[in-house]
Amino acid sequence: MKKFAMMIIVFLLTLSALPAQAERNAQDELRIYSILTDRFMNGDENNNKDIHNEKDNNLPYGGDFKGIIDKIEYIKKMGFNTVHVSPVFEHEKNDYMGYKVSDYKTISKRFGGEKEFKQLVYLAHENDLKVIVDMPAVATDEFTKASTTKMNKIEQSYFKDTPIIDLTNEVNIKRYKQYMTDFVNKTKVDGLSMYVMQDNVDLSKVFPDNVTKIAITNSDTNVLGYDYIQKGTTATQIAQAFKNVDQDIPEQYSKKELLASDNYFMPRFTSYAVKENMFPGTRIKQMMAYLFVQKQPVSMTYGTEIAMNGEKLPDIHQLLDFRTDREVVDYLGQTSEVLHKYKEMFDGTSKVIYNEKGEQIIYFDTDKVDFVFNMNDTSKSTNVTLTEKDVPGDKMLSGLLIGDRIHVKDGKFNLITNREETELYAVIPPRGLNMGYVIASLLTIVLFTIFIIGAARNRRKNLQK
Repeated sequence: MKKFAMMIIVFLLTLSALPAQAERNAQDELRIYSILTDRFMNGDENNNKDIHNEKDNNLPYGGDFKGIIDKIEYIKKMGFNTVHVSPVFEHEKNDYMGYKVSDYKTISKRFGGEKEFKQLVYLAHENDLKVIVDMPAVATDEFTKASTTKMNKIEQSYFKDTPIIDLTNEVNIKRYKQYMTDFVNKTKVDGLSMYVMQDNVDLSKVFPDNVTKIAITNSDTNVLGYDYIQKGTTATQIAQAFKNVDQDIPEQYSKKELLASDNYFMPRFTSYAVKENMFPGTRIKQMMAYLFVQKQPVSMTYGTEIAMNGEKLPDIHQLLDFRTDREVVDYLGQTSEVLHKYKEMFDGTSKVIYNEKGEQIIYFDTDKVDFVFNMNDTSKSTNVTLTEKDVPGDKMLSGLLIGDRIHVKDGKFNLITNREETELYAVIPPRGLNMGYVIASLLTIVLFTIFIIGAARNRRKNLQK
């Protein structure tokens, strides 16, 4: 009987544990670092025999899968959990982006070939990173082309008259999906994305079932069957919100939107800030802090961390210089580390409780500890007053990024922040002085004073001798 009772208890405990295991933390959503392989890093000179670049930025530079492998730790330290890689198939010799595909069955040897790409996926997974690959839709001989397409100006300047696959044609869909299925089964990637340039494409029919499906649209394109969608219009909205201070900051987005400030076929975010004569580093830090606290997937294009600039091809795809100032890189790492440490903030609900021309405050309500995110993206220091309707009066706000502490006074919390400054507060029970810290500080002063007095006495004795 005891044995049976013990089995029942174990069974019930197992059942009670299941919801916690199945629950998906929003911080586990995609945090994507998007890489244009040729412009990231040249990790292997041996695959450069076809690279003949005489300082022509429209030609390949030689970046490869080995270069990405060598920088996996770099990507992870900035707080990203997913690597998004530009097309990997064999493509035209002078095509540095990789979308002008010549063979959907073969992984590019110039990028390192199939073996090197599989190694990249394996090592990414070993480091708890997912891998998503952008899929081209250029029509090779076995596909019929779309009669009409929708592209923005940068896409038009790149593709020109290059035919695009008609992915509403059933024969094309079946053939393309088979190529994609073979690729996923062979490489074990976690997801596929596509710049959709034709109306009524259904990614659930085009991509295999067992991967994350991301649609990217830079024009008003109707697309179906995606898990997430990255819209060029939303990216422009975010870029406009953070190009300068005192701008309107968006409050909410569609549930399935993947948020970013640019992509491979858009002007770089930094170009907006430069036009406004703003310091790019601060603009990038503010923008990325905002994206990192959103409870949905976000993406950052390679080189944003070093303020890569440009408005058209090939300027928007510069070679990443890892030797530049690491201010933004360090900030991303520190911010993501705090957010990961306190990732329970993403478990509950969130609500914008203040939003006025560049300053936005978000309240995160959880079952454990609540949080307040305060972004002052204005041109001046501000003092925003929250009441006990916003924050419980028996709590205090403890800063996690800067270290600010705010106690309630006369039923009010005064959030004072400098211009272009962001703080994340934990809402916790009030704390007085840290007596341990005070005692340690006083002891340090006393010991230092004793040391100075002793040193002075020894000096006098030596002089008397």
